[in-house]
Amino acid sequence: MTGTESEPTRPAPPTGRREAWAAGARAAVPFTVAIFAFGISFGVLAKGAGFGAIGATSMSGLVFVGSSQFAAVSVIVNGGGWAAAAVAGTLLNLRYLVMGFAILPALRGGRARRAVESQLVIEESWAIASDADGRFDRIRLLSSGVVLWLGWVLGTLLGAIGPFKAVDVLNYGLDAVSPVLFFLLLAPHLGTARKRTAAATAAVCAAALTAAGLPDAAIAVACLIAVAWTAKSR
Repeated sequence: MTGTESEPTRPAPPTGRREAWAAGARAAVPFTVAIFAFGISFGVLAKGAGFGAIGATSMSGLVFVGSSQFAAVSVIVNGGGWAAAAVAGTLLNLRYLVMGFAILPALRGGRARRAVESQLVIEESWAIASDADGRFDRIRLLSSGVVLWLGWVLGTLLGAIGPFKAVDVLNYGLDAVSPVLFFLLLAPHLGTARKRTAAATAAVCAAALTAAGLPDAAIAVACLIAVAWTAKSR
C-alpha cells in the first residue's frame, strides 16, 4: 500500500444484535438472487440424472455447496458410482478446511453447535462475515448464511419440479451465474487503483491463457498475480 492510496471507507459496524442480523441478511440479497438461479440449474441437472425433487432438494439442504454438488451429479450422469461422486465432491470441498480454521474463533458453543453453524459457511457468507482486521462476525455469518441457504434450496426445488430442461440453462443464461457470483465477491475489494490494476491484469492474463487452451495455467497465473500484488502492497 503506497502513501497516496487509502482503503475505501467502511460503514460503521451495527451496534445491536438486531441490526447485525439485518445487516447480514441485506448483504446476502444480491448473492441470493444469483444463487437462486444457480440452484435452478442444479435442480435441472439433478432431475436429468434421475434424482427426484425430494432427493435433489435434500442434497442442497444438507451439502449446500454448489460446486461439489454439480461435480457429484456430473459423475453420476456420466456413469460413475456413488463412491466416485462422493470423492469428487469431497475434493472440491477441501478449501473449506482453510476457511473453517479462519472462522473458528467466531463460532460459539460446543462441538455440535459449531458443527451446525459451520454448515452455513460458504464463500459468500464467509466474505460477508469478514471484517477489515481479519476477524469474523458470527451474527453476520449466520444471518447471511440462512438467507443464502434458502435461496439455494428453493432454487433447487424449482429446477427439480419445474418445466425446465437442460437446454433452458443455456437459453436463459443460467450458466453465467457462477462468474457473476465471483464478481460480486470481488467487487467490494476493488477500492484502490492498485487493486483494480491487479484485478484487470489477472483477468487479461487469464482470458488470454484460456483462449490459448490453457485454463489450468490461467488459474495459476491469476493466483500468482494476486499473491504478488498483495506482497508488494505490504
